[in-house]
Amino acid sequence: MSSSPRNPRRLIAPLALLALALAATAAGLWWRRQTLVVIEPPPVYLDVPAFAFTRHDGRSFGLAELRGKTWVGDFIFTTCTGICPPMTRRMARLRKEGPAGVQYVTFSVDPETDTPEVLTRYAAPFDPGDDWSFLTGARDALHGFARDGVKLDVFETPKGEPAPDGPFMHSGRFFLVDGQARVRGYYDSGDEDDMKRLLEDLRQVAR
Repeated sequence: MSSSPRNPRRLIAPLALLALALAATAAGLWWRRQTLVVIEPPPVYLDVPAFAFTRHDGRSFGLAELRGKTWVGDFIFTTCTGICPPMTRRMARLRKEGPAGVQYVTFSVDPETDTPEVLTRYAAPFDPGDDWSFLTGARDALHGFARDGVKLDVFETPKGEPAPDGPFMHSGRFFLVDGQARVRGYYDSGDEDDMKRLLEDLRQVAR
């Protein structure tokens, strides 16, 4: 006695379910591939040389106190009427938005004027605490550290030339240093895209 042929309708439901499962798996793999973004760490530019200056509270402060810590640095002077005030405000904003445990270091390029007492008054509105140090010291050492140590420009305005922002000209960039005392990035403090990039790099380096 011959058997009756299978009802093709019985096969439709299982096959449809299998097709849906395969489609869902393929879609999931595609979505995962699309959303998997490899974030490259910021590059290493150079090693920061040893330095030791005087903090705004009178204490000696240098690379030894920053070993093992991620930090952001910049150069200003308190009588500057150009880029320095907005630089300090942006550093204060970065300090609020950045991860815990980061140090912030502001170096004066006019140490004859910027004594610890002057720096303390300048820093007071920003409530610097232990994580933000304003440093002064010998001018040659500070300028040498800027130019040779972290490769940022600073120089005295030549006599006879107009100096609308004060007697010194210096870089407006921030620099990021990791816990191994290596510069990991330079950022234009006046560029919002650069500041966003600094915040992203800071979060990555400080992990």
